[in-house]
Amino acid sequence: MLDRSQLRIQDLHSHRALFISDIHGEKDLLEALLKKADYVPGKDFLFLLGDLIEKGSASLETLRLVMTLARNERVIVLKGNNDEAEQLLEDKIPLPMKLSYLRTRRSLISEMARKQGMTMDEKTDFQALRQRLTGAYAAEFAFLQELPLIAAGPGYAAVHSSIQDLQHLLNNDPRLILKDNDFLLKSAVGFPFPVIVGHMPTVALSDRQGNCGVHFLKDRNILAIDGGCGMHAHGQLNALIVHNGDFQQFQTVSVDRLPRRRVVADQAGTPKDQQVFVRYFESEIEVLKEAGEFLRVRHQRTHRLLEIPRSALRMIDGKPHCFNSTSCWLSLRQGQEVAVIQTFADRSFCKRNGQLGWVANAVLDIR
Repeated sequence: MLDRSQLRIQDLHSHRALFISDIHGEKDLLEALLKKADYVPGKDFLFLLGDLIEKGSASLETLRLVMTLARNERVIVLKGNNDEAEQLLEDKIPLPMKLSYLRTRRSLISEMARKQGMTMDEKTDFQALRQRLTGAYAAEFAFLQELPLIAAGPGYAAVHSSIQDLQHLLNNDPRLILKDNDFLLKSAVGFPFPVIVGHMPTVALSDRQGNCGVHFLKDRNILAIDGGCGMHAHGQLNALIVHNGDFQQFQTVSVDRLPRRRVVADQAGTPKDQQVFVRYFESEIEVLKEAGEFLRVRHQRTHRLLEIPRSALRMIDGKPHCFNSTSCWLSLRQGQEVAVIQTFADRSFCKRNGQLGWVANAVLDIR
């Protein structure tokens, strides 16, 4: 159950609104996206749907930027599961687990500790660390703790991960609002008006062609907007733009850090019935043939065939796996532009308008 302090009610009629989710500590991408979307502070509504921090390059700076933005009453910031980073300092989390996370992942707590000249190892007194950090960063932790969970108004609702009851908003489970991995992937629940969510990178929503852009699940009336920013090399930060509360006529813009190359000749795309995208939660493969930089494999769940880079092969519990690999070649026309994720001898793994796929190096301009 929720209390009313965890709700933000806002009518969007006669206004322009931007929805962004899962910034994950990428301050420069947030700034670039707001600029690209022509965001006007004090005029536009700005909704940030949680996971402001963790995993990216500048969690503390991102948090402080969001705190500055939130001084404007037309900025509504919701909490995501990664915004509970202070829990990493609590005694209930075993020391080995805390150290493993804080040593191997980019985290707000790690950044704060470094700025305070404190190291984290088996000898670290986490009680003293917690006292030091919560004192030095009291405003930052208070901001995260007090974030609401749901934004709603006539004809829409927005949360970080999932929502169950639109009629009685206070009846929703706060833990599922923050983290519900099954909501987009396994649930079939639909809604009478649009629900905007982040949390689950949209690239995981199809096993045909990966697409990091905004997905409109029309049959369920859900707009999924997490582009995988800070999570994947191909990730991007998306903005959903709505005018006058009309979610049927939305626009999108996105930003990433990938280099661009011009297409100098047409390229045919892979037919849909031959497409396969290997998602992280169904990543087991069978290796059929080795050929230089690439392996011919069979995806175990779908039994579809594809080539993957040898570098994408992972052994998990003695079995071969890969994820975020694809059989798709992008459909391209001369003069278009692609974002280059990784380059091999004869081809490059690229992205165009959010879609992931292969491009022959012969059809790309020489840099």
